[in-house]
Amino acid sequence: MEVEKLSGRQLWVAAVTAGLSTAAAVAGRADWRWMLLAAPLGVLIFWGVLRLIGTRPLFTGTRGKVLRVLYCGWAAVLMAGAFERAAGRLQNVAEGQWPVGLLMILLAIPLVWMGWGKSAAFFRAAEIFWLAAAITAGAVLAMGVLRVEWRYLIAPAAGWGESLLAGAEVLSVAVFLLPHIYKVAPAPGDERRGTGWLAGLGVLAAALAALTAGVLSPAVAAKLDLPFFVAVGLLGKSARLEGLISALWLLPDLTLIGLLSRTWGERRWPAAAVLAALGLALAGWMGRTPPWVLPAGSLVLVILTGALALGRKK
Repeated sequence: MEVEKLSGRQLWVAAVTAGLSTAAAVAGRADWRWMLLAAPLGVLIFWGVLRLIGTRPLFTGTRGKVLRVLYCGWAAVLMAGAFERAAGRLQNVAEGQWPVGLLMILLAIPLVWMGWGKSAAFFRAAEIFWLAAAITAGAVLAMGVLRVEWRYLIAPAAGWGESLLAGAEVLSVAVFLLPHIYKVAPAPGDERRGTGWLAGLGVLAAALAALTAGVLSPAVAAKLDLPFFVAVGLLGKSARLEGLISALWLLPDLTLIGLLSRTWGERRWPAAAVLAALGLALAGWMGRTPPWVLPAGSLVLVILTGALALGRKK
């Protein structure tokens, strides 16, 4: 069967755009200094796993089949969490006028449609989403520099363990690129550029966390449900900026769910993954899950990927 060819840039642009969804979610409940430290650690771990896998298909052989089940199951859980975050944020902007369940269904419609297309089409769309997301994030950070209270940046924030897990949660999106690595034609410098993109995502996530703490203070941010978007709302002269950024941030949310759904395979499987995750989200399962479960589960998946790849290589 002919394999669709992708470029390394397409994969990494999709990962960074998707990672912005999680970065906004953890900003305000993690210390930006520890998140900054998590960036090189995450890059080093991912580089090691990438070296073990090489350019071979990930889901081959008995070990690969086991890994596929783990990836598909955990991707559904992460997608459900992304659905709940995005819908909850939109409901907050709409001042509770729309039910969360209806908003999740509306978000799922374009994702199901995207899931019926090929991987190459999705990754091309992610390149467009990246341009809009990068401009949005850059504008927010530029405005935030003028409003940050620098004394808040050195104030005590969340613990080191919680903050490192938050950084790991952001960077772990890269592990869902591994099923697509074999589709990329190798080119000189790809590994260096790829780890550079991942390091950039870690730094950007730390910057968003620093902006949130610097505008609100760590003590206030810890008490809010959506501290990053509240902080963004304070950067403008009206509350409309919060609603605008919340809407624009749907592009990273959609990219994250779309990337995770691609773990299920081609043809109609990504659409089925979106529907399965929507079912989990509508059931309210994620609301009963402790915050540390998602980053811890993603770390376990990274470790298992490396362990199974090492065993297969031997």
